[in-house]
Amino acid sequence: MAKSLFPQEMLENSVSEFTLESIASKMDYFVAQIQLVHWQTPSHAEHSALNFYDAVHDFKDDILEKLMGYEGRKVKAFPRLPVKDGVMAMNLIGEVVSFAHELMEWAESKKYCDIENIAQSLSGEAAKTKYLLTQS
Repeated sequence: MAKSLFPQEMLENSVSEFTLESIASKMDYFVAQIQLVHWQTPSHAEHSALNFYDAVHDFKDDILEKLMGYEGRKVKAFPRLPVKDGVMAMNLIGEVVSFAHELMEWAESKKYCDIENIAQSLSGEAAKTKYLLTQS
């Protein structure tokens, strides 16, 4: 079994235990980690592909605002998960794809139709980014 790049505290949340706060925390982590990898890469092509962090930021905002509507409450403070040096871009984007799938399944179980759609779009944008990373 491959070791995940997620901090252990992120792995402890299963799909059935998603909350506004755990989703916000994961999305916040993705934005920060992708941006750090974007800044650290020596490859211009990878640097450009990793502008994906802007899209992830927009997805985070859209997901959380709609979830607050579905849940009927505002998001509470959540833990800021630490970013790490030396994370491989392709692995990181693969984790986004996995998270998007889990979010889609969770949203389906809750009948949050638009969250399913957004999760699918997030997965698609991540897949396109993975393709762009093959060009570097």
